[in-house]
Formats: sequence, structure tokens, C-alpha cells
Amino acid sequence: MGDMNILIIMLNMAYIIFLGAFVCKKIVWLRGLAIVGYIMGMPYFYFFFEKPQWINLGWTGVYTVINLFMLFLIYLESRPIILSDLEQKIYDRTFKSLKPKEFKHLIDHGSLDELQPEVGLVTRDTHLEKLMLVVEGQAEVVLKNGDEVDILAGGFIGEQSFITGENTSADVATGKEAATILSWNSDSLRKYLEKKPHLKETLELILTSDVIHKLRDMEEKYDEIKHSNDLNIS
Repeated sequence: MGDMNILIIMLNMAYIIFLGAFVCKKIVWLRGLAIVGYIMGMPYFYFFFEKPQWINLGWTGVYTVINLFMLFLIYLESRPIILSDLEQKIYDRTFKSLKPKEFKHLIDHGSLDELQPEVGLVTRDTHLEKLMLVVEGQAEVVLKNGDEVDILAGGFIGEQSFITGENTSADVATGKEAATILSWNSDSLRKYLEKKPHLKETLELILTSDVIHKLRDMEEKYDEIKHSNDLNIS
């Protein structure tokens, strides 16, 4: 079999591989087979003709490089996310409805601070520029009527202001012990979420769930107080 026949066979094999690539449902297989097809077709354009077909070779090289680059991006996106012990604790407690990759990107946009006891975090009737999450320890909320409510680890601070854009309705400070707080700049976080509609929707559900949980806890607390008063317990 002559060299020319081998080149033609390789070219036809390349076209068969392209055909296989086009019926692949997975993008990784499509791009991988396309790369193999491009490489197998190159010798034909270089050796079959009297002079190398540089235009064909050039464009084939460009397509090969593009597919290699896209495969590299797919590899980066598909790598397993490794969380630290603290990040894993935060994820399990609050963000389990997010994909680990989404959570990692979200938490990387925030900052983690260890604060001393009784450090002010929120002032009532002001514009809050942060969304915060209690990671360790707790925060104390003082409502307008003077009632105090504790926000335990896993609870958000400023979530209502973040959702509605309105001023704060209570004073908040760290508790009687040191606390670890994860915080995001509200404007930066909103801009980031605009590019991630699925993440935005899921985070809003998480925040709304946190608000509902707090309201239920307050209702139960007031019901207990009312029940005690009805029994005339002194």
C-alpha cells in the first residue's frame, strides 16, 4: 500500500471520527474526538499535495488549540471542591442546598472576622452595607420594644435589609463571648449574584427560610410568655 493511500485512509478515518464526535452527547467526548480527528487529518494536508496546504494546516491547528483549551476549562470546572473544616461546617449547617462549587465561590467573596464580645454589628434605622452570618458564637438582637433575641451559629444578620434594601429595624452586637462572623459587602454580592441567577434564587430562599425560622422562634417565645401570664405564675 502506497504512502498516498495511507494518507487518504487517515483522512477518511479522521472524517469518521468527526462523525462520531458529532453524535456524542457529552461535550468532553465531542471535543476529545474532534482533536483526534484534526490530528489524524493533518498528515494528508502536509504530505499528499506537492506543497503543504498551510491554510488548511493553520486552521486545523487553530481548531485543535481551541478544543484543547476548552477541555482544560472543563477540567478546571469539574475538579472536586476541597473545603476546609470550617468551610465544611458552614456548608453543612447553612448552605447545603447549594452545590459545593457555588458555595466555595460565594464564601470566597466574603470575609471572615473573629470579633470580641459585645462588638456592635448593626445600628437600628441605618442603611446596612453588609450581609453577615454567625459562624461561631452568637449575636444579640435588641428590638425596638427592648426585647432581646439571640442569633445562634448558622443564623444571618441583616438578611431582611439585604432582601428589601430598607433600613435596619434592630440593634445587633456580638454576644457575651467572642464570635466569628462571615460578612459580604451587600453591593458587591448583589452584582455577583446578578451574573449567577441560580445561585441568587437559591440564596434568596436560604435567607427567606432564615427569616421565617426567626419569626417562628419569636412567636413561640411570646406564646410561652403569654401562657405563663394566663396561669398567673409568679
